[in-house]
Amino acid sequence: MGKKMKNAPVYYTLAQARHNPILRLGAYVPDIQDRMRKAGFPDHQRTSTLVVPLLFGAPPEGQTDAQRTLPRPSERHLFLSSDGSHGFIVEESSLSFQTTEYDTFEPFLDAFLTGFGIVHECIKLDYIERVGIRYLDAVIPPEDSPDDLLKFLNPGVLGLAGHMPEGVSIGLSVSETHIPLADANLLSRTIVRSGPLGFPMDLEPQGLTVPQRFKQLNGLHAIIDTDASQTGRRDVDLASLRDLMVMLHDKIRMAFEATVTKHALAVWQ
Repeated sequence: MGKKMKNAPVYYTLAQARHNPILRLGAYVPDIQDRMRKAGFPDHQRTSTLVVPLLFGAPPEGQTDAQRTLPRPSERHLFLSSDGSHGFIVEESSLSFQTTEYDTFEPFLDAFLTGFGIVHECIKLDYIERVGIRYLDAVIPPEDSPDDLLKFLNPGVLGLAGHMPEGVSIGLSVSETHIPLADANLLSRTIVRSGPLGFPMDLEPQGLTVPQRFKQLNGLHAIIDTDASQTGRRDVDLASLRDLMVMLHDKIRMAFEATVTKHALAVWQ
């Protein structure tokens, strides 16, 4: 089992498996809710999102393109732990597990597979289309100085942060690297900014609480946003899904260790 860092920088982690669409998701929710409750996720919240169909070809007789692409509501169900630190997002075409209190990868993976197994037992999914893991890490220099970020991060991801004349501050710096691997897509972003710690525009914790140690941040910091995924239709098999998740986690660790310094790892340990 991986060793937990005493001062770990991770403040949000998400794992997701996309599967065949279940348009009558609501019919299965009572069974899913009962099993999720017994697994330690008693808080249930129902929300909805709008889905815009992307259709190709000529519309059926009497129907216009505008009518075919009208947004429709899509169900979203949250199953959260009592303390609001972790939980599942169950949607028509995906299951996600999220946490703001990350421990190590092994219990995180076990929880994800438990929830996926519950949904699969209740619905009998046909296939998995895409699997991904995403980590957000907060790098907080102790003296609120760009020079201190240089002690924690590889200079290649910092842009001009730490290289400007004294008295000139950085408003925002973004570095993004896409690494297409043979068995995964790997994307690593580093965002340097001043102000409260936030989340990327495309990622928002659903129903979770952010720990106070991160809420109180308001100053210079960097966010390391690392995403590894594999796309391709596969049968539903929990053993092979576990192996795939372990491989994706290894890719994320590779990118993370290329982004931070040995000094950073020593401080976080």
